[in-house]
Formats: sequence, C-alpha cells, structure tokens
Amino acid sequence: MKTALQRERKGELSAVNVLFCAMMTYFHVAPQSLAVLDPLSWQYAAVLLVQRLGCVAVPGFFFLSGLRFTLSSSEKGLLPYYWGRFKRLVIPYAGAAAVYYAVFVRLGWYVFDWNDLLRQTLQGTLSDHFYFVIALVQFALLAPVFRGVVRRYSPLVLLPPALVLTQFSGQFFTALAQYFPTSPLPHYIRTLFPNFLFYYLAGCFAGARYEDFRAMLAENRLPIGVMALIFTAADQLCSFLHYSGRSTIPFLEQVHLLFYLSGILLLCSLPAPRWEGLWGAVMRAADRASYLIYLYHGLVIALFNLWAPSWGITNAGAQLIGRTLAAFGVTGGACILWQRLWAAATGKSEIV
Repeated sequence: MKTALQRERKGELSAVNVLFCAMMTYFHVAPQSLAVLDPLSWQYAAVLLVQRLGCVAVPGFFFLSGLRFTLSSSEKGLLPYYWGRFKRLVIPYAGAAAVYYAVFVRLGWYVFDWNDLLRQTLQGTLSDHFYFVIALVQFALLAPVFRGVVRRYSPLVLLPPALVLTQFSGQFFTALAQYFPTSPLPHYIRTLFPNFLFYYLAGCFAGARYEDFRAMLAENRLPIGVMALIFTAADQLCSFLHYSGRSTIPFLEQVHLLFYLSGILLLCSLPAPRWEGLWGAVMRAADRASYLIYLYHGLVIALFNLWAPSWGITNAGAQLIGRTLAAFGVTGGACILWQRLWAAATGKSEIV
C-alpha cells in the first residue's frame, strides 16, 4: 500500500516526465523547418525559440533518471536492479533499433547486415536521439558506484567537480579521439556518460534526500523562478542571435548551462498536478508510455518527412504542423495503445 507521500512524489515526477517527453519530441520536430526557413525571418525565430525551450529536457531526463534511481532502488539488490533495467531499458531499445533498421532496409537506405545492425545499435546511430539510451545503460552499470558515493559523501563536495567534468567531457574526448582515429572512440563520444555526469549525480543526491530537496525548492521558489525567467530570456536571445547568424556568442554554452539548471529546478518545484477525468487518464497513460514515445517518435518524424511531399504537403508551415501532429498524435497514440494492450495481456500496469 502506497503512502500519501509516495503518491505525491509520483505525481510530481510523472508530470515532469511527461513535460520532458513533450519537449524532447518537439525538439526533433523543429530541425527540418529550421533547415528550410530563412534564418532572418520571424518564422525561423519562432520555431527556434520554442525548440530552445525544449532543450532543458536533455539534461532534465538525466537528472530525473538519477533521482528515480536513488528514490526507488535504494533497498534493491544489484541483481534485481540490473534485471529490471535490462527488461525496461535495454529490451525496448533493442526492439526499437530492430524496427528502425527493418524500416530503413525496406526503404532502401540500408542493405541488411547483422554486424551493421549490432554496431549501430551499440553506437546509438540509427536515430539521432538514441545516444541517450546508451548513456543511461552506462549509468545503470555503474549503479553500485553512484549508490555508494551518494550515501557516503556530500553533494557540496562532489557536484562542483562533476559539473566541471561534464562541461569539458565532450571537448576532452573529441581531442583524445584525434589520437586514435581508427578506434571506436570517435563513434561513441556523444554517448559517454561523463557528458551527463553532473545532471545524473545531482538527481541521485536529490532522490536520496527527496524530502529535503522538495523542502529546499519550496523555500526558494521565488529566487528559482526569478533565475529561471532571467536565464531563459538570456538563452532565448543569445540562441537567436547565434543560430540565425546575426552575431557570434562566445559564452553560449555557459548561458545554456544556467538555463538548464534553473529550468530543471523550476520544473521540479511545481506541485503535483490533479490529473482528473479524461485529461488525467491521458496524462497518466502518456507517463507510462513515455519511454516508448521517446524511442519511436524519431521514426514517425522520418517517415512523415519522406512522405509529406507525395501527400501534397510542401509548405514549410504546413509540414511543421503535420510533423508536430504526427510526432505527438501518431507516436503518442500508438505507444499508449501498445502499452495498454501489453498491460491487458500481462496483467502489469506498465512495461517501462
């Protein structure tokens, strides 16, 4: 029997999870439009600025993953934990990779080869967003390390160097790969866990001290909101100037970082929603199916981009609307339906 506090926590985390899923989906809806719109037009600015708001979902997902890890698995043994991660993380990903590859072979984009399928699955290259899964698997394998350091050490000691390491990780491994051009390293740079270490570790500390974390957010809601407003506005302005080619912003990554940190804190400080009626049922279903939506929305977008011209959808605005409806409606509807059928067949409430 769940306690009231456990239900409240699940509601809060579920709301953030659904929001991150929606942000990530739109993030992958926008690039096709940005590629064809005039960078100096207001349409380009509108699409870009909404996409930039969704960028907080990338570090946010790693933060949420770390939080859920220490919040729910502190009493689990390693073998049950690894088996659970294999069932809920690896198997759905392997299935999605196989589906993507089969579709791409059918379209003539690839010639079927088992070694190629295995290589691309391990590298996360069948779709642009699969790197996230490869990084999560690494964090899962390191579960004993994170569980131990979170119990023993202070976040004030570990989080600052983790932040620095995360900021420089991509640059370091990119430079290192130049000395080993024939090694697998160049293909795995995006997927390496140090690139996201700070966010995952911060989430682990938040989950291990969840009540204190929530209390801290409640006590500091005003400064968190002010910082989020300022840093979001700064990120929007700097991103527009930089990506439209109007100006070069040398400190853009630092602005992104401030936006990510304040945005994650703001979203995590929101109260648990009252999901009632039909809307509540849809949101709860989307939460349970969010991992499947994450895995398959890229395929729906790719197919829409391929078929839209043959349907007479050639205008950039019409394509954006159609791509958005397909990514959210088709992917969300299909994944929720599949999850419900799975639940009915197995008697389990969720599969991921």
